[in-house]
Amino acid sequence: MQDDYQQILDYLSDELDAKEKASLETSLKEDDRKQELFKQTVKNFHAIRWSATWDTPDEDEAYDRLHKRLYKHRLYLQVMRYAAIFILLLSGGVFFLNRQTPDAPLVVSNANTETRTEHKVPILTLHDGKQLALHQSSLSQSEIQEKTNLRLTETGSLEYTSLPDTVKETVFHTLSVPQGCEFTVTLSDGSRIWLNAASELKYPETFHGNTRKVHLSGEAYFEITADSNRPFYVHTQEMQLKVLGTSFNIKAYPDETETVTTLLTGSIEQHYPSSGQSLRLLPLQQVHFNHTTGNLQTLKADPEEVLAWKNGKFIARDKTLEEIFQQLSRWYGFETVYLHPELKQERFHLHTNRYATVREILDNLQSTNGIHFSYIDNKIYISH
Repeated sequence: MQDDYQQILDYLSDELDAKEKASLETSLKEDDRKQELFKQTVKNFHAIRWSATWDTPDEDEAYDRLHKRLYKHRLYLQVMRYAAIFILLLSGGVFFLNRQTPDAPLVVSNANTETRTEHKVPILTLHDGKQLALHQSSLSQSEIQEKTNLRLTETGSLEYTSLPDTVKETVFHTLSVPQGCEFTVTLSDGSRIWLNAASELKYPETFHGNTRKVHLSGEAYFEITADSNRPFYVHTQEMQLKVLGTSFNIKAYPDETETVTTLLTGSIEQHYPSSGQSLRLLPLQQVHFNHTTGNLQTLKADPEEVLAWKNGKFIARDKTLEEIFQQLSRWYGFETVYLHPELKQERFHLHTNRYATVREILDNLQSTNGIHFSYIDNKIYISH
């Protein structure tokens, strides 16, 4: 579905070659689902491109702006080609140029879409598959008392205490933090871990033996309790990290091409099984590992930028729009659509409160760099 959607956007942006255009037009004749997707995409595409402000795509206003631009830039024939396809495919169908009101109104920015998704809460999955919603109002006292070494603090973090030495079985818990959330857990050895939005941590209820191991998907900041007899290991999909006692940040989202590790204090050793590479980090060093190429790059870390998410901020210094929106979408819960793929590589500086509304952030980006944002159906469309 997403590939079809991007193909249609590329078609409307005139970024497909003749063969690709012909292929799309052929598939539209044969696929009713794709016809409907094309119909809605064209409607949204032109409302977005010609609306005046990012959060209020008004169809009548957009039509007037589009109509003037069509003649000014000699685009009339191109757009009429889109209309002709609809006439051919959907006899009597609705197309944006006929100015007919759509079945469902365009969704514009409101209180729910401007703020992060408050209704989502972290979920703790126990070894037996039972799931607990980690919210004071939804977690009953009886549920928490079933785990005598586990408590939800008044500040909303999760704390474990070590079980007696007589308990030797190792059982794992999984903490899942959804978009729009952040959460802190203290493990049974006293190590503290902050989890960023859209992240998951799997760890033992209590540590046994001579090692301590956890598994991370997403981003987390670690403050590890020193124990020279039991090294601490963090496993991600692409990396194995060993530490005795230190503080560091790992960013390892499965939908990103890089795993980024930043050491704040202490010392850590890293190993990348897929490439066979290993290295040891010094304080304030940052390592980028590209999953696709196997390239390993060590840079000087910017602690303020790395830990911005933990400290209630968004900070991006000379980052691409794609990198910035990866962060924003995990926090605010929207989907990003680029009407012009080259915009992904535009570079920006961003320094703002993590709890600001998305409108405040995008208005700032839009005013300083000439980028246009529109919000429709929980998607933010980005155009010139």
